[in-house]
Amino acid sequence: MFYKTYNTMGRPTDINVIHPNYLTLTQRFYEYLIQLGYSKNTCEGRSRIIKVFLHFAETSITTDITAITTKDIIRYYQFLQQRPNKNNGGFLKEKSIIDCMQSIQQLFTMLQHQGQIQINPTSTIELTYQKQESPRTALTQQEIQELYNHCKTYQEKAILALAYGCGLRVGELVQCNIEDLQLREGLIIIPKGKGNKTRTVPMSKTVIKDITNYLYKERLQQQTKDTKAFILHSRLERMQKGTYNEILKKIINRTKNENIKIKQISIHNLRHSIATHLIEQGVPLERVKEFLGHEHLKSTEVYTHISTQQLQKLVE
Repeated sequence: MFYKTYNTMGRPTDINVIHPNYLTLTQRFYEYLIQLGYSKNTCEGRSRIIKVFLHFAETSITTDITAITTKDIIRYYQFLQQRPNKNNGGFLKEKSIIDCMQSIQQLFTMLQHQGQIQINPTSTIELTYQKQESPRTALTQQEIQELYNHCKTYQEKAILALAYGCGLRVGELVQCNIEDLQLREGLIIIPKGKGNKTRTVPMSKTVIKDITNYLYKERLQQQTKDTKAFILHSRLERMQKGTYNEILKKIINRTKNENIKIKQISIHNLRHSIATHLIEQGVPLERVKEFLGHEHLKSTEVYTHISTQQLQKLVE
């Protein structure tokens, strides 16, 4: 059977595309993703997925990519659903299958944009996946103010300014450099956000004030080998994820507010909080999407549900 050459993680073990057209296409797809700004790991992962699909195509369908039809792609989708998992004897996870199909959609989108095909055979295929994830807990605006009120250092306020005021992911906090801050323009540059994409985030006057205070009154007074890093830990090295969350926990404990403590929030929940508050204030979804650096509007729409839930609780 064809599926015996696959391992449990969906990565090929002995898969080799033989036809020259498909070998060239695999490389073209990789370069296309690079041009779109995806990280090297993402480009390699999606190229592996396409390599497996093209091997299936050349052995079971055709060696002419322009001849592949919607029915052929649906046939491959059904094949993925039946492919065994060597570890547990079951089948591939739904998320893995959806990832494969989305990469295939991206391949045919590339071919259409480059004029190699006129009709995209994946355009009529709808893929839905109900992602199982932990609740996106958000603090209220009053609870956020309590955190600010219980900061003891300029650094603590700067961390809240970046995580809440700018909506940075914790990984973006870790990578934040002094050169990314454009205080006069009121902007912060995120050079490598999710998917290795760059975005520019506007800063409010309060955020600028908190960041400026830390920069000039604490950070620039410290002698460190890492002269680029903005936030430093006690050993004067770039602060990491765990330390950010430890500092946030200390601030929370100072509030003595059980409602905040019970939420067990992390730095990332501050990002959820600002997204929810922007929507509550009537900021258009598209602008919130750009602020957060989401690739798809659906990711941003989640916060409209959080906002509605909080409103219902207030009414009750």
